Amino acid sequence: MKKLTLLAAVVFSLSSCVVYESHTVTGNPIGTKRGVSKVGAFSKNKDFTMATTAKKAKIDKIGSVDTKLTYFILPFYKTVVTGE
Repeated sequence: MKKLTLLAAVVFSLSSCVVYESHTVTGNPIGTKRGVSKVGAFSKNKDFTMATTAKKAKIDKIGSVDTKLTYFILPFYKTVVTGE
């Protein structure tokens, strides 16, 4: 029983999940500007929203948004906004 529990714990700790979504949110062109926000489990700033990412990159017209969630023991989030 102990070996089965240990095996289950090892498999769970080594497994990961990645969820990736790409959206064209408006009719605006993709553009040349690109903004990226990354947030980890221990990050101080947990704001990785589309609006904040666009604001940081000085994007006025958002063309597309890509979001990625990687879960390997702890979650990590990444938002990429492109536009003009």
